[in-house]
Amino acid sequence: EALIKMEKSMPSNAPKKVLEMSNDEIDDHIYNAIVDAILNRQLAPGARLVEAPLCEAFGVTRGVLRRVFVKLAHDKVIEIQPNRGALIAKHSVHETKEVFEARSMLEIATVKKLAQKSHNLDFSELRGLVDQESHERLAGNWAEWIKLSGQFHLKLIEANQNTIMTSYLQTLIARTSLLIGLYEIPKHNNCSADEHRAILDAIEQGDEKRATQLMEEHLEHYATTFIEEDSTASAEQNLLNLFKNKKIESI
Repeated sequence: EALIKMEKSMPSNAPKKVLEMSNDEIDDHIYNAIVDAILNRQLAPGARLVEAPLCEAFGVTRGVLRRVFVKLAHDKVIEIQPNRGALIAKHSVHETKEVFEARSMLEIATVKKLAQKSHNLDFSELRGLVDQESHERLAGNWAEWIKLSGQFHLKLIEANQNTIMTSYLQTLIARTSLLIGLYEIPKHNNCSADEHRAILDAIEQGDEKRATQLMEEHLEHYATTFIEEDSTASAEQNLLNLFKNKKIESI
């Protein structure tokens, strides 16, 4: 569910008309705006989400905002702490490694099966996705690149037509996307499109051993690039200014 929210088109800067939106759409609008701010590195781990400026920025009541906070907390985007309110979640290196370990279990088995039946598969859509991913990364469109990178892995597992595995991976990719958005990755080339192409090549060639090796190395290298975040408090953000173009207006 979190992935679906995160992969929606980025909200328009034009104000949203409240009578055109259901409660769920209003919630998604606010949810997506906060997630996009994280993916664009505008909200750092530990940053406080103060209710008053957010309510003013979005044009909603505290009740609506708190309803969204519950969803964000459920998806581990934020933490709600007594006497401090809502904060952008902090994640440990240990938690990151667990997420990638779980992904490895699913995705290594996936590429092995795909290589076994590669002659029955069409990879043109995946190759187009990788080209788009490479373009967005080179253009510096960070948030869009993160979404496309996650979509590549999801489309790969969807090709196996196993809905249970796809559902599990959706949750894991959502967590991964947030980790990428929250933390700078200083050494590795960020889930590179070149690595995605190499994985696709091995699958298309029916090379199970090569495909599984590349996917294992890809995820392992990716996981080790995350570093422990500082424990110092994040600077206060001007939330009203940050979300000023996301207001929901009455008509």
